[in-house]
Amino acid sequence: MGWEYRRWLRCFRGDGFKVINSSLVKIEKVSKYFGKARVLNDVSFEIPKGSVLGILGPNGSGKSTLMRIIAGLIKSWDGNIYLEGKSIIDDNIYLHRAGFLIEDPAFYEHLTAAENLMMLSRLTDSPLDNIERLLKRVDLNRSANKLVRKFSYGMKQRLGIAQAILNDPDILFLDEPSNGLDPHGIVQMNKTISNLNKQGKTICLSTHIVDHVKDLCSHIIILKEGSLILDDSIENLFKNTTKYDIKSDNIESIKNKLSQLKNLTILEETDKKLTIDSKLNLSELLKNFSESDNLYSINKKLDIQDLFS
Repeated sequence: MGWEYRRWLRCFRGDGFKVINSSLVKIEKVSKYFGKARVLNDVSFEIPKGSVLGILGPNGSGKSTLMRIIAGLIKSWDGNIYLEGKSIIDDNIYLHRAGFLIEDPAFYEHLTAAENLMMLSRLTDSPLDNIERLLKRVDLNRSANKLVRKFSYGMKQRLGIAQAILNDPDILFLDEPSNGLDPHGIVQMNKTISNLNKQGKTICLSTHIVDHVKDLCSHIIILKEGSLILDDSIENLFKNTTKYDIKSDNIESIKNKLSQLKNLTILEETDKKLTIDSKLNLSELLKNFSESDNLYSINKKLDIQDLFS
């Protein structure tokens, strides 16, 4: 049975960030070849405890291969992986401390969601009295007695996460968890991931969808052609970005005032919004505007797509 396995990051809005100190998982110089084709090239990074780390990259960048290595589904590879300092090569006990959703989860379609979890609980010696709580954590408690064959794809993905947290793991690895979902399914999946992180789970997810990283993650790594090209926190990336979105009912007035400033470029313009690139900080920008400008908001804009260049 294939049961292998948004914190909404309120960036630059005065809400602050969760303080994350220690590393839970360390990936060290992981490389992988398939024949002569190099799929991963000395990839190294750390997953801070309590974080949501996003592995971002286009299809073919090595994301899924890396996830499969971490999950123990690929046996031959170079490098090392540590869970709180212990190598997973020397001790596979980490599998009991991690949950995985790496491939499409498989279920007994003729059974209900609750019955599927009960079956798995018996196989893994997990407490049976956790079933209702698990389904509630993935927002499936109202569908506990529904046959899985009647589930949408998104509901099945969330049931797969329930399977992955059956043993109450310290960390969850989710490979493209929103892949193939409709917009409603994506919202539900993001809510599930965010709630699990708020409940104390460290989460590592891979995705090729840029907005998922901004909406969900506290940390990001970017893979390109098997190599690591960025490893940073979303907080640092927001601090260092020079792009701003400015919204106003009086864009012409805003635009005229900005045109007087040095080292500032208007990148995009609509009736009620300007996107600018400026090395001025927020307070330096704000002092140029008055009440008559009808300024709604000015927020830093993180364009992760730029980080691929």
